[in-house]
Amino acid sequence: MLKQDDIIELTIEKLLYSGTSLAHFEGKAVFVDNAVPKDIVKARVLRINKNFIRAKILDIITPSPYRMKPFCPLFNACGGCNLQNIEYDFLIEQKQDILKEMFSTAAFEGFEDIEFKPFIKAAKTKEYRCKVQNRIGETKVSKRLLIGYYKENTHDITNIKFCPIQPKIIDEITEFIRENWKLGAYIEKKDKGLLKHILMRYSSSDKKIILTLVLNKDYEWFDKIKSDIKAFADTLMAKFSVISGVLVNFNPNRTNKITGDITEVLSGADFVYQKLYSKDGIEYIYKVSKDSFFQINPPVAQALFDAAKSMVRPNSTILDAYGGVGTIGIFLKDRAKKITLVEESKSAVSDAKTNFKLNNCENYEVFQGDAKEIFKNFINPKSTNATKGKNSQISFDYAILDPPRKGSDKEALEIISKLAKSIIYISCNPSTLCRDAKILYELGFKMKSIQGADMFPFTHHIESISCFEKE
Repeated sequence: MLKQDDIIELTIEKLLYSGTSLAHFEGKAVFVDNAVPKDIVKARVLRINKNFIRAKILDIITPSPYRMKPFCPLFNACGGCNLQNIEYDFLIEQKQDILKEMFSTAAFEGFEDIEFKPFIKAAKTKEYRCKVQNRIGETKVSKRLLIGYYKENTHDITNIKFCPIQPKIIDEITEFIRENWKLGAYIEKKDKGLLKHILMRYSSSDKKIILTLVLNKDYEWFDKIKSDIKAFADTLMAKFSVISGVLVNFNPNRTNKITGDITEVLSGADFVYQKLYSKDGIEYIYKVSKDSFFQINPPVAQALFDAAKSMVRPNSTILDAYGGVGTIGIFLKDRAKKITLVEESKSAVSDAKTNFKLNNCENYEVFQGDAKEIFKNFINPKSTNATKGKNSQISFDYAILDPPRKGSDKEALEIISKLAKSIIYISCNPSTLCRDAKILYELGFKMKSIQGADMFPFTHHIESISCFEKE
């Protein structure tokens, strides 16, 4: 009888969405990390469950033909790009298979006749990441700064001096901070120390960066040390011309939230401009502030938005339901009779209004506030600019959804289903998309197509765009 710590031989069958791999032993599913489909491995049993087994690779008996050497020297320490040991084209095939399995008729009866469009591969698999959030710590004895990411399943910081998925200039700036910051680092276990995080937002088109120093202090305390930090910010900007602004954010709370509510500009600007280009040659320009959401991989974002544009008929009314800085809605401007953007973040709404003007959009409207409440008002309009006093429901040809990883809200989907004839859903989590697709099916919308996109190369993440139409 199989028991914990037994050694078993496994043939790895396929990759799962979580990034783990699947094998079988004596008819029972076995989950194995760091494996590549078609590996033959010797593994130790870690846990035996009623329905599955967890095991750890001890030795690779026969490596998969798709196994490759990771290009990052910290692959085993960082845990970020957890699938760098898989050949890229084969990894894309595995991700496509994951989508096909998750959205099969075996998963749900409403998933018949879905068109699975070709997976969008990343144009660049290195130096693509345009937003970086590093955690800060220090060594116990020398008190030297540690800057990097938590090791997987720990709160131990991996000190990253070279990260191949971010632009090299970010490595250089990070190293300068590591060597020259003298005001102390945050120690999580003691909840003490000053510098907590470093955030950098990089414009791949303009080659400019805004840098934010997150401090473990209240804003009221800042005057005591402002001159020292301002001098450091000025030194950074003098050393690196790519830095267009340095900001300081105040987050004294012991929380998983990276930034606090108050930010002050120390030097320069508090935004960058990012350009995107559609396949038909149109240039779009976006103002993006520190707190505003923007896709971190611009070439893949362009391909996703081109896919969205191909779904939209000319002269359509479009609801950009969680519109952010207006990225998608503006990209669709040449297909839109009118764009209505709804966004909760004040910072993003401010950027969106600027972006509509920058891109010469003529017929648009922006609403800032709780999305569900605004959607409800579209169904039962009060006297607003949108309704021009008419007491009748507003409707749209298309609603664009781009929710966070947790997916959309059921109530919001119920309201949107009453507002739009078609829904274009951009997802960064196929699991929550699957859940929301079932809700939409019950509300009368059928998924017609889905196309995966590799926004985060060599990770388990799968971005996608889906089209739903009212039956």
